[in-house]
Amino acid sequence: MAVQAKPGIILSGETPVDSKKRYEMCLRYVEDVLGAVNSGKSIPLGPSSAPLAPPVPDPVAVQAGKRTKVVYCAPHPDDESLSGALALRLRLEGGVQVTNVAITMGSDLGQRARRLRELESACRVLGFDLVVPKGSMGFERVNLKEWREHPQEWAEKVQSLREIFDQEKPDLTFAPHPEDFNTTHVGTHFLVAEALGAHLEHSGRGPLPLIQTEFWHQLAEPNLMVGVSAEVLAHQFMAAIEHGGEMARNPYHLLAPARMMDNVRRGSEVVGGQGAQAQSFPFAELYRVTFMRGKDVVGPRPGGVILGPTEKIELESLTKRFWPDGT
Repeated sequence: MAVQAKPGIILSGETPVDSKKRYEMCLRYVEDVLGAVNSGKSIPLGPSSAPLAPPVPDPVAVQAGKRTKVVYCAPHPDDESLSGALALRLRLEGGVQVTNVAITMGSDLGQRARRLRELESACRVLGFDLVVPKGSMGFERVNLKEWREHPQEWAEKVQSLREIFDQEKPDLTFAPHPEDFNTTHVGTHFLVAEALGAHLEHSGRGPLPLIQTEFWHQLAEPNLMVGVSAEVLAHQFMAAIEHGGEMARNPYHLLAPARMMDNVRRGSEVVGGQGAQAQSFPFAELYRVTFMRGKDVVGPRPGGVILGPTEKIELESLTKRFWPDGT
């Protein structure tokens, strides 16, 4: 029969002095974590007055990957910075060209000029190219309500994004997963899948990987855990800070390291297998790798892949590890 502890009763054999010391150690740890988060508040928010230099990729990787294109479809300005760890690692380690397609510029018309300035600065920090549909405005009302109630307007968005894919000819596309809570994140998933499928049918290309990202709602079945070094995360942090207006409203940047540390806890078992040993690296991002073949989404081969922060990532080898028939 289990013994139930009562307030003030110590069952572990520790003396009251031991218990007080242990509590003080725990309290100091929690306060140190909070102090580290608060220390980030002193970093000035952007956009910076002078352009910031992006991290320089490996020259050998640039030569090898110069014909490889990655398109990151960001529902809002700042998503490319907060969830784009794998895209950034592919640019730095694989030499690929990354284009951020800003699906929307947010719903507030009065803030779009500011958000565009911040987005341009953030993409410079990351070394990403930038495409904004509809001139500098982005799409309006990218959500399932629009898809249901205004099919003609939705079809126009699909056509416009398909034309961007026709021009970019991506070898890999990122988009949020279909249950990522925020209505624009969810809408972006279905808009990208439809437009990418139309592009593949129109061009005869494919199949191509479509990697699903998470931010507002965790992926139910992530199959790829990507370790992130402190150096790579620092570049993401710098880029997120350039979105000064958004970070002032909600300090996503200050909490990004904690979120990515929790991803290591979760991904070690959700991707690596229940009961698996926890990974030793501190930060990670989780993704789900799928494939588009024409207008159909093709599921990957079973199993998960964990890539550490020092394990070089190349798009071709990554794709082969997930393609269903192993070819």
